Amino acid sequence: MTPTHRRKGIPGRIGGVALSAFLWLLAGTAGGVDFREAELFDALDRFDSGDRAGGLEELSRVVSNHPHFRAARLIHASLWETKDPRATLAALVPRRPASLLDEPTDEAHSRLSYWFRRPPRGHLPDVLVQAAPYRAKAVVADAARSRLYLFDWSEGGWTMRGDWYASIGRGGTAKRREGDLKTPLGVYFVTMWVADKYLSEYYGAGALGLNYPNGWDRHRRRDGYGIWIHGEPRGIKSRPPRWSQGCLMVSNSALKALVGAIGDQSIPVVIGERLRWLAPGEHASHRAAWRDRIASLNGGDGAVRGLGIYGYPVREGDEPTMFLVEFRADRDGGRRWRQYWRESADGVWRIAHEGPASFSEIHFEGLPRRMPPSGLHRYVP
Repeated sequence: MTPTHRRKGIPGRIGGVALSAFLWLLAGTAGGVDFREAELFDALDRFDSGDRAGGLEELSRVVSNHPHFRAARLIHASLWETKDPRATLAALVPRRPASLLDEPTDEAHSRLSYWFRRPPRGHLPDVLVQAAPYRAKAVVADAARSRLYLFDWSEGGWTMRGDWYASIGRGGTAKRREGDLKTPLGVYFVTMWVADKYLSEYYGAGALGLNYPNGWDRHRRRDGYGIWIHGEPRGIKSRPPRWSQGCLMVSNSALKALVGAIGDQSIPVVIGERLRWLAPGEHASHRAAWRDRIASLNGGDGAVRGLGIYGYPVREGDEPTMFLVEFRADRDGGRRWRQYWRESADGVWRIAHEGPASFSEIHFEGLPRRMPPSGLHRYVP
């Protein structure tokens, strides 16, 4: 995101958010799915199962019930002609370079692509290994699928609670510089909540701030600021997969559900380009291997206290495979610590960068100049 307003001095930590600021978020929440899309997918499932007449009839109802859902309208019209979902997918491939007229087609193609490529039930992304004990949830963004997922964490493992269509920056992924309109790849943490009344209509129902640039970004001399998860302009009829200024953009109902679920936790947000999904048994082995690796490489010196392990997505061929490890360090009275691990060419994992968990003032750049305490909530790292 390239915010319109910069703010140089942010006052000291704000203790909390006015109760009303969260109550409206919880009211009318759409839950963990986009109901319009769920109806669309149900109709496509019915069509694909062999009941073509019933599926087309259901699609007609989706279009009738949601007249502003242009993506569904395009899929419906094309499927009437092709009578084949794969032929419809091919017919909806947007032109490149795309124009404003192509935006509804781009969204329709992305949603239909996801219908074909939904992760198998029970599978988990390999970037989620385990959360620290003080974090009960995590968000994962899969740019290739144009999705944002919410997961619950318990000692028993991960459970998906939310699955929403999401747009990334117009410039794609792997942000490097301010103004490149790209969405960063990596692991970030929620820094703040900004109420919608203090933002332009572009941000819809509000915004959750992320700590870009994080410690690794600064180590790599990447700049820019103001990467958020935010809503969409109210009344919008189409939003292609690449539409934001570098942020993650979701529907307003999805944002409300997400903020209501997060509560007062600064949860991790893992942003990847093409995530790998593992079956339950594979994921359990993956998690066990990483726990053993961390215990071994840290010499069992207590570094595993409060341990959280997350795959750190990088652009393929751009950087070696990475992981982010967080824990409560023995030094500084048990302060939270973060380590960025890289796999070297010889297959050995080493700590490439580390430092205390903190949110610098740059993470709060771009906020409106005048904002009362009820409009901003800062999360603890």
